[in-house]
Amino acid sequence: MESYGFWSLIPPLVAIVLAIKTKQVYVSLLAGIWLGWMVLSSWNPLTGSLATIQALVDVFKDAGSTRTIMFSALVGAIIVFIQRSGGVQAFIHYLEQKLSSKEGNRSRKVQRVAMLTGVIIFVESSISVLTVGTLFRPIFDRLRISREKLAYIADSSSAPVCILIPFNAWGAFIMGLLLVQGYDAPFGVLMKSILFNFYPMLALMLVFYIIMTNRDFGPMKKAEARTATGKLLWDDATPMVSEELTSVQTKTGVTPKMHNMILPIALMVLMMPVMLAYTGWATTAD
Repeated sequence: MESYGFWSLIPPLVAIVLAIKTKQVYVSLLAGIWLGWMVLSSWNPLTGSLATIQALVDVFKDAGSTRTIMFSALVGAIIVFIQRSGGVQAFIHYLEQKLSSKEGNRSRKVQRVAMLTGVIIFVESSISVLTVGTLFRPIFDRLRISREKLAYIADSSSAPVCILIPFNAWGAFIMGLLLVQGYDAPFGVLMKSILFNFYPMLALMLVFYIIMTNRDFGPMKKAEARTATGKLLWDDATPMVSEELTSVQTKTGVTPKMHNMILPIALMVLMMPVMLAYTGWATTAD
């Protein structure tokens, strides 16, 4: 097998730097893929470009890749549905009523609920982040809690719990790796290893600690100070979430009801282990 040494690091590094600088994820990934094929094609621009196009087409030849793309599209559809059906609006109204009826720090309470939501939706970290962001962004804005803090809470509650509760795609992936390595009972090994997953446990504990003590630091502290003045974004900020997703309003004539949010999300969470079992979880668990 031919080794490309240092050159193999160039495509991912370029993709990461471009994504951070331009906030254009698709363009950055495409640039990384193109550079990768350029390396494989000995820097022949014609061969590398044609190989890039063919590789993009070949993605759909793989059933697993196609299912992943369809799943991502359906998740986006669910997010839009719960907004258009009034589920998000009803949830925000319910949460505001609950917060106003109790004494204490409203900001701290809504942050705890956001964290709990991220933990409950353990099916996949990206899905959890999208859901938590969609549900809580409006009320975080009203309470003048920075969007940076919402992003931190969403990511640092959803990502760790996906490995601590492995009945999802991450669990299936890790069991597949264990199976390839020759473990006869990958499910048992995975479950025993959870006790040694110190990082996700500490990440969850840190989120809870920061929420309860309100001890922000670094850029987060600056973002909180900015938002306290009513300024939601920095002057040079470029939100990575498209306005088409964040500006979706309840359809005219539809009465907002919270079950329009709860039922789709609950069904998605409950169907995850069912579909994993149907598509091959039992094979790796044996």
